[in-house]
Amino acid sequence: MISLYPSGKSSDWKKDRKVFTVHSAYSSVLNLAGEDGRRYSLITDGHDFQPRSALIEAFPDLKASESVSVILEDVGISYDPTIVREKVNPLWRGLWLEWLDFLEEDMLCCLLPFVADPGQMLGLGPGSTPAGDDFIAGFATALGWSESEVSWSSGEFTAILERVDSCTTWFSGEIVKDAVNGMIWLRGQQLCKALAGGSSSETLTAVGQIYGSGHLSGRAWLAGFSAGLERSLSHSVPKRNGGQFS
Repeated sequence: MISLYPSGKSSDWKKDRKVFTVHSAYSSVLNLAGEDGRRYSLITDGHDFQPRSALIEAFPDLKASESVSVILEDVGISYDPTIVREKVNPLWRGLWLEWLDFLEEDMLCCLLPFVADPGQMLGLGPGSTPAGDDFIAGFATALGWSESEVSWSSGEFTAILERVDSCTTWFSGEIVKDAVNGMIWLRGQQLCKALAGGSSSETLTAVGQIYGSGHLSGRAWLAGFSAGLERSLSHSVPKRNGGQFS
């Protein structure tokens, strides 16, 4: 069995030594299934930090279902994926409303009827992670991050957690679970920090990092994040006026 030695880890990766099963391998990310059924990832780019991830210089060519041992003894914490609640700067509202317009695209318009009830999007839409799941992850992240009276752990999300395993893929379900349980990927965290401030360059850079993630995932996540902010700030869902959301 191959042993891998990362140099940094997220704070929620608890065990120093563990055996995993390879789920999928890409050029810069190795996704693993743990004995606890959760997704763990080894990454070669620090920008890809997410819940249960560890940074490694490189990993060998591995096939799905292979077993690997990950050794994290004396490895320091490089990233904390816990969502920290902040106040969003309302000056950015015009920008985040634009992200809902992504749902007008041909490959994302199937999500439009469910903006008021994101739980119905589980497993819906195109993409290796269904776009509906990315929308839900963004939506839950916005409610978890923004300081408002709306609870991100409401019955709405309890229902999503009860259905997620039967309604979508294992990998995509892990993304949804993390977001609903208050965990965030680094790119999302950078966007939140930018939206709490007033720097145009930081905000646009953070948006661009997410927009370019995956074929459709980044756009669907941003649309969900926008809808979540609208729910958080107004206790209602955004409405379309003349083809645009407001």
